[in-house]
Parts: sequence; structure tokens; C-alpha cells
Amino acid sequence: MVFLLLDFIKKYFLTLDPEIIVQAPARINLINPLDAVEGDFWMPSVAITGVEKPLSAFVYLKKISGESRFKIYKIENIDSELQINLQFQDLLVKEISEIKNNFDHEFKLVYASIYRLYKTSKHFWKRYINENFELGLLTTIPIQSGLGGSASIIIAVIFAFAKYFDLYNNLSYLEEEEFPINRDIMAEMATKVEDNDLKLTAGYADRYLISRGGLSFCSYYGKINHRGLSEEPLAVYDRIDKTYKIDKLPIIICFSGVYHRSEGVHQKLRSLYLKKEEKVLEGYHQLAEISWKSRFALMKKDWKLLGEYFKINTKIMNKIMEGAGFQYGIGLANNILIKLIEDHSQVYAAKLTGAGGGGCVFALVNPEKIEIVLEDWKYRLNKIITDEKLFKLKFPSYPSEIRKKLIKAEFYQIKINLNGVKELSLK
Repeated sequence: MVFLLLDFIKKYFLTLDPEIIVQAPARINLINPLDAVEGDFWMPSVAITGVEKPLSAFVYLKKISGESRFKIYKIENIDSELQINLQFQDLLVKEISEIKNNFDHEFKLVYASIYRLYKTSKHFWKRYINENFELGLLTTIPIQSGLGGSASIIIAVIFAFAKYFDLYNNLSYLEEEEFPINRDIMAEMATKVEDNDLKLTAGYADRYLISRGGLSFCSYYGKINHRGLSEEPLAVYDRIDKTYKIDKLPIIICFSGVYHRSEGVHQKLRSLYLKKEEKVLEGYHQLAEISWKSRFALMKKDWKLLGEYFKINTKIMNKIMEGAGFQYGIGLANNILIKLIEDHSQVYAAKLTGAGGGGCVFALVNPEKIEIVLEDWKYRLNKIITDEKLFKLKFPSYPSEIRKKLIKAEFYQIKINLNGVKELSLK
């Protein structure tokens, strides 16, 4: 099904005569959330696409005769038929002051990505202001879902421009103190888009995963202070899916339907960590320990043992976040979804991915029973949504109003994305 939907998107874009189409995947963190303070730690994470939904951001670029413009597209289900419709279009701003003025607007991710390219490459800027082109964007990653959707858009835009202007891995146009735009530099640029340009607390993990792809065990040692490019080490990205021959993960994702703002969580936790708040430091060091231990479980494909680490992860993060002032720890909806399925005989653990407060959780399950667990999770969720008495019986201390938001929950089976951001064939 994912290939059908992916093909559907690609075929539609091809009708627009693009010169380049780019796809950037989503991601989940297996032990998390360290991404606000990951500069002292290491993390196992995985780039993903969905089995039935590509869970990706798509960008195209093409030359046009008129003024440069950008378009935003959306997939809609109208009368039980999928359609791709133009949601928004406007002229593409080319004055730096106007670009920065758009940092507070709806399409800030696109403009901040362009600004970061301006800061990184003089050759990019010469071509950007002197050529006319159309940029189109479509994403199938739910917004504010904890799947790296913002990073996916940013990296798709940066990669598309880098390929379109022949800057990708090209040393020919470098000026003094510039660096070639490659997968590591794109990850660093994407972090600076949010951290520096948009003033949103963000870490490096999402960006390296989406840029590089695969299942990784990544060290961010020396990056705690988020300094400028070449003023701190690059991350050490160790692909372990190929090393350990892990071609799939028995994981089901549930997007709660509750949107979250990850920077609000990361900002608070990062501030407490940098202030060396004792309980926060203790919690993160415990996470770091189960993080490196989880690698041994992964190499054996010992899903039950990995599940035990995930359970510890959830307990630690609830404690850290409650101590930081978040009333329901990792989030009301997240804890409900975890508790709904964690006692299933074929589920090894359920845990948060992303910052918490909403977004997504995922269940690690018996690889032979994925479909059974998926249907049961949907069934259990529907029961508490439709039966208030059952909800109060299971969750007596939780407000029943949350059931209205959980109606929007979505479930995804996933595949390991092997390529990271990539250019799609125009054939």
C-alpha cells in the first residue's frame, strides 16, 4: 500500500513537470527523549517510512518563466477517493529582511531553510536571487506528532536546493570558510534552522536520522552547547541495521491525535539539565545507561529484553517530566495509549517517541503477531472512547474529555528507511 500511495504522490508531481523530486523520511527514537541534551550521550534511533503511508516530506523544484513561487499541497479523502489538492501558493520572498520576517509565519520552516542556505553558501544565494523557480511541498507526516516532521521538511528543502543548484557534495563553488553540503552538513544546518534561526529548542538526533537513514547508534559527544558549524564535532553516526542484519523492527506506532510542541518540552528539560538539577541529571544518566545496553539487545534481536529497557525508559521519563512540572509526565494521551496495550500478551513494551505532551507512542510486539496487536489496540481504544464508564474505571484520575481528542488517533506499521533523504526518479 505504501508503494501505491508513494506512486500516487510521485505521479501527481510528475504531471507538474518538476526537474527534481525529493523525499525525506520520518524517524523514531528508541530510547528517548535525549534530543534536547544529547550532546552528553548516545542514542539508538531509526529512520522510518510507513507500510500503508509513506510518512515523509516531499519537495519538488522546477524552472518557471514568471516570478519564483512556492506551493503547498495536501492529500485529502473526498467521497472515499484520495486527491492531492493545492492548499496554498504565494510568491517566494527573495529579500533577506522579508525572509526573516516570515520566521513567525505558517511557512517558517521553508523560509528558515532558505535563510540557512544563504548563511552557508554564497553560490546558492547568487542563483536563488537570479533564477526563477517553483518549489512545491507535500508532507504525509502528521504535524506535531513526534515523528520528526519539522526536520523532515527542513532537510527535504535543503537537499532539494542543494541538488537543484549542484551544491551537493560539490567542492567547486566553495568560498573560504564554507563547507560542502553533504549529509552531515545538512543535519547540522537543519538543527541550526530551528535552534538558531527560529529560536526553537531542538537537538541533532532527528536531523542526522532523516539525513542519513537506517537504524543507528549515534554519539553526540561534544555537542551539548550547540555551537556553530566546525566549532564542535560532527556526530558519529554508526549504522547498525546493516552491521547486525536487522531488516525490520516489530513496531506499531500510534499517533494520539493530540498535537504537541516539542520545543516547549525540550527547552524546559534542557534548561534544567544545563543548570545541573540533580534529579534531572540522575534521570538522564539512567537513560544513557539503558541506551547503550539496548544495543546488545538489538544485535541479538532480543525483543523481550529490548522491551524491558523501553519500560524503564517510560518510567524514567514520566518521573523526569513530572518533576519538571508536566502534570501528566510524558503526556495524558500518551500514558493512556501505553496503558491500554502494555498488558497484551504479545506486547513487550509500549513507549513514547518524541518529546511528550502528545504526539506518538509505539508498541514493540511479537513479530509474528503484529496484525493481531494492531487490531486489538484499535479495539481497546475505541472501547474507552465510546464507553465513558469503562474509561473512568480504567483511568479514574484522568479527565474523560481527553477521549474527544483520541478520536483522531492513527496507527501505522513501519519499515526501516534505508536511504535517508533522497532524490526520486523522474521516470
